[in-house]
Amino acid sequence: MSEEMQDTLDKVYDDLKQLRDEIGLKQHLASMELRDQWNELDSEWSSWTHQLGKSLKAEGENLEKGLREAGGADLRKIEIATRVVISKLKRGFKEIADKLADE
Repeated sequence: MSEEMQDTLDKVYDDLKQLRDEIGLKQHLASMELRDQWNELDSEWSSWTHQLGKSLKAEGENLEKGLREAGGADLRKIEIATRVVISKLKRGFKEIADKLADE
């Protein structure tokens, strides 16, 4: 994985983790609807970070090289899927944080 991509993923991970942790501290006061939304996002967070960790540990530079050799389209699909998950997590965590701030 390129250093630039690694730095970007590290930054996104750190930002999302901080927001997740802040929400986690407040969620015990939340309504049942927010708790359900929290549980869904937290499950998705766990899945994403588990997959991210496996991908980064598995092959590092070799993973990216292998994907490029298999075809740029495969790497592009992974990038798009990652961006979709990141976007969903950001949006969901922000929505919960905003609702908690209003309560």
